[in-house]
Amino acid sequence: MSNNRQLRSGGDPRALADYAALHQELSKLTHPARPDVNWKKIERLSLNLFQQNGIELQTASWFTQARMHLTGLSGLCEGLGIIEALLSRQWAGLWPLAVHARVEILSSLSQRLQQRFRSIRLEYHDLPQVYQAEKLLNSLCDILQRLELKNVSQLGEVSAYLHNAAMRLENNHANPAVPAVLQAVAKKGEVEDRGQPWIYMPQTATEAPVIIISPEPTAKPLLQWWGFVAGIIFTVTFFGAITAGAKVFFHSSAEEQILATLQALPDLLNPQSLESMRINNVGMLKKQGPELIAVTRKHINYLADLSPLWPQDRANKLVHQVKVLWPEDPEALSLIKDWTQQLKANAMPTESLPGWHSANLQLQKLADKLNGLDEKRGHYMTVSQLKTSVFAIQQALNRAIPVEESLRKLDEDKQANREITPQRLAQLDNQFRQLLNRYGLMVADFL
Repeated sequence: MSNNRQLRSGGDPRALADYAALHQELSKLTHPARPDVNWKKIERLSLNLFQQNGIELQTASWFTQARMHLTGLSGLCEGLGIIEALLSRQWAGLWPLAVHARVEILSSLSQRLQQRFRSIRLEYHDLPQVYQAEKLLNSLCDILQRLELKNVSQLGEVSAYLHNAAMRLENNHANPAVPAVLQAVAKKGEVEDRGQPWIYMPQTATEAPVIIISPEPTAKPLLQWWGFVAGIIFTVTFFGAITAGAKVFFHSSAEEQILATLQALPDLLNPQSLESMRINNVGMLKKQGPELIAVTRKHINYLADLSPLWPQDRANKLVHQVKVLWPEDPEALSLIKDWTQQLKANAMPTESLPGWHSANLQLQKLADKLNGLDEKRGHYMTVSQLKTSVFAIQQALNRAIPVEESLRKLDEDKQANREITPQRLAQLDNQFRQLLNRYGLMVADFL
């Protein structure tokens, strides 16, 4: 009887104990004492996370490093195969959702791989795996190039290193007098013979992506893990079967680029998750604190530099994208119309804009008139005339209460401990929104 396991693409793993243990083990890489890293433990924890949570970019990157340390180039190709499938098929929903976080993961992986290559040797019989690894890296670079992220990921440098290594190996083989200087096998005793993989069958379902791994009853645990890894690669390559018979749907390159522009902003950790992480990850938080705080500072600075019009500008560009790609599609035209109407309806009315300016002009006229009466004896302004002028000024001021006045009143009530209702805050939110929308309509042609 087969023991089926289902694997899926994963979400945020940071609240899981295995993730914390993984992070703590890998922190040895930057520890001043340079303690030995237990790569087998990292491999095992990564596979546990794949089972518990599914596959996501950070754990896949760590798993790639572990496999390379344990089995050399063959392990590297396994890990790169997983990452290539993740990026090519699931970029839109991949965790972490923030693009800058994904780039940091890939950049860190690139640096670790380059460090590892400097400590190993290659031989001529490793050429097939060198070419395979180079091919996977080039595929990754192509994907990132389409997303305009190739250079920041630094994966091109690893690909170039392997290309040059392959050329040296070929030249050295043609001239036996020149010894080969590189070898790609891991330390003796680290290379594992994983045997034949399990049987992999795509699940017939509309859900995606899923893969059922069916091990043979007599399979050894070592063979099962290898099947598990191959199943992972298969899982992230397919989005799932549509009908019985498993017709697999692949996102095209163009579709992936469009979906990449439609990613939702990542959710922040809720209070319960934060408290759990604080309690269960004391060691990791202490060791990695400076690095994580620095990254947080960088992200906060990025947010601070965003224009107040960022939401409107982003929406306008998405609407323009739809307009260019589907110029005659009824749904696209309806979307464009709805957005335009929504923006105008939620913008401050143009009639409200001159209120303060009009009041200021009338005050100036009243002041000029009163000053003029001082110069002309016998000329006076009646109380009725004065009241009429003041009333007109008040009308102009009340036409649209400035945001500053709304904030002043809010602060006054807060200091006096008066009740501030949700309705009042909603009105203030709407006041800001109306100003920004009107501003957005005015400057749309200049952006």
